[in-house]
Amino acid sequence: MFKIDLFSSKKALEGFILFQFTIVMISILVSYKLAYSMTHIIEQNIVLNLLLGIIGFAVVYFLHEFIHNVMFRIFSKGNKPTYRIRLGLMTTHMPNVYFKKWQYISIMLAPLVIITSALLILFSFFAYSSLIFIACFHIGYCVLDLYFLSGAFNKNVQLIEDTEDGIIFYTKASVQELQTEAK
Repeated sequence: MFKIDLFSSKKALEGFILFQFTIVMISILVSYKLAYSMTHIIEQNIVLNLLLGIIGFAVVYFLHEFIHNVMFRIFSKGNKPTYRIRLGLMTTHMPNVYFKKWQYISIMLAPLVIITSALLILFSFFAYSSLIFIACFHIGYCVLDLYFLSGAFNKNVQLIEDTEDGIIFYTKASVQELQTEAK
């Protein structure tokens, strides 16, 4: 059994936020380059891009957590997830429910796939530059989900629990202990 808790170390959290910022900046550069090669972008000024990007991301952020909520409910057979506000961020958790690897990977990747696809489709009809900013801010936020997924790719991990204090990855030995305690 091992645990990932990004919020317990201030230094690790600061480094991670800097990494997210870097991902956002790189995403903006790459997205602009790709978009210019495929279509004519309706360019807005930088202030409007940032303003609409932040407002749009706020909407996407709640949609992102809603998708996590729905996925948690689907894979937990109707149990209700809990919410926690930590460092100004609302996060969705499902303590005391154990997920298989594929279920947890689906839960974590669903918002990235669904929202990014929707924004790409929207951009294909309305090629506003602010949509690039919204998508890139969202991709930067999704790096947090990808970080939490890092432990799921350990070959010994059998079950995963998403608690308010962090993500707990249960290996084969710890799953046997859980089954023994349940009896």
